[in-house]
Amino acid sequence: MDYITRPATDADYQYCYRLTKRNMFTLITRHWGGWIPSMFRQDFSVEATTIVIASGQRMGYYSVKEDEESLYLENIQLSSSVRGRGIGTAILQSIFRENASKPIRLTTFTDNPAMRLYERLGFVVTQCEGATVHMIRCTE
Repeated sequence: MDYITRPATDADYQYCYRLTKRNMFTLITRHWGGWIPSMFRQDFSVEATTIVIASGQRMGYYSVKEDEESLYLENIQLSSSVRGRGIGTAILQSIFRENASKPIRLTTFTDNPAMRLYERLGFVVTQCEGATVHMIRCTE
């Protein structure tokens, strides 16, 4: 499925919030005891966020933060209507190409179905803290 991206704006906040809550509510409730709206607001950075558009509509977003040593994939969320169509893989591969010289890190849950995608694309577990998993994909 073809897609384009654009930088997020403040007007995208509610969309990102709702999509993340829809996708992650069950996992966050299971592992962290419940959804806390202020936590999303605290962690959300419009400057670090890219909106994914397919068929003329917002279908997801991702956010990355960079430091001197690595890139941190803070969030990647796709609408259920486009999951399994290669967009997640394509987004990650684009991030890999654009940041070929830096390792890419992320954090997820052990029971997040996206773990299979991350492992297939070369991420390896570096640390487990209960149900939270830290992963890295090193440069080639």
